Amino acid sequence: MSRTLPTINTALRALALVAIASIATADCVRRGDRVLLVSTRPVGCTTDPTRLAKGVTAAERADCRWNATDFSAAMASLDPTLPIVFYVHGNQITASDARRCGLNVYARLVRCAEDDRPIQFVVFSWCSDKVPGLLKDFREKAARTKPVGYQFAWVISRLPQGSHVGLIGYSYGARVCSGAAHLLAGGSLGGLTLGADCPACGVASVRAVFLAAAYDACWNSPRAYHGLALNRIDTLLSTTNPIDPAMKYYKWVPINSKPPAVGGVGPRGLSREQAARVRLMPVANSVGRSHDVYDYLAAPGLMRAAWRRVAFADVSLEPEAASADAEAIGE
Repeated sequence: MSRTLPTINTALRALALVAIASIATADCVRRGDRVLLVSTRPVGCTTDPTRLAKGVTAAERADCRWNATDFSAAMASLDPTLPIVFYVHGNQITASDARRCGLNVYARLVRCAEDDRPIQFVVFSWCSDKVPGLLKDFREKAARTKPVGYQFAWVISRLPQGSHVGLIGYSYGARVCSGAAHLLAGGSLGGLTLGADCPACGVASVRAVFLAAAYDACWNSPRAYHGLALNRIDTLLSTTNPIDPAMKYYKWVPINSKPPAVGGVGPRGLSREQAARVRLMPVANSVGRSHDVYDYLAAPGLMRAAWRRVAFADVSLEPEAASADAEAIGE
């Protein structure tokens, strides 16, 4: 017993050091990178542009803390010649959870970087706090993703002309991203549109990575609810895991139908041209029966493939070479 205790203590000490190192890594911003937070929580689910302009908040990560900054100034200060990567979280996430998880997603992404190109990483925080009743919560948040999709599209439309945007959406966050892309392509979500004067046409390119995407598998097909999303998204990487509990039981969220989720089976009903720009990555063997974002982030090869896409690692984003990204969407 006297020999066993020191061994246990040593193991515990090692685990503690690993945990501390993990926290430190998640909290560190690489030289040349910027990490920002944009939150629409203060304005709830409003889609009034005036209220959004006055109420959306922003902060930037520096010196191991979030420093409040003006939203409009923060958007205007982003460099369109560097990738702008948004992370959109899923359901039942508090404001502090969003900040913490966003930093971890950033850390996992840059850990898998294949080069040292700087990125601008933005955590998009929306009102997804848990409400009582499991099915009621899922359905209420599903409904919220429509106005939140508008809010996210409105945020993207405030980026500088010629920006290159990468989207990482998890669960309902992927639903928000898909809806926003549909709006940015000129679509409508239940009557919500960005309007003819939307400056979103200034966004040069959009690429997306969806993890455990919680929206109907048919929604990205032509003339469907998010039917224009893949007109705006140049290339999409989507995980599939039919044994993820949230994907398995997603069919009970809609009231009048029982559709499969994109994160379970992938998008369905796509045109040949759309399908050519979509890659599915099965992760059931590594993620298993889990709907934990950290299990998805740890799936072998996933974040490396995500880096290639959202960091535009296969192209140069210098102005004179910007036109090349339209044809470079493969591995």
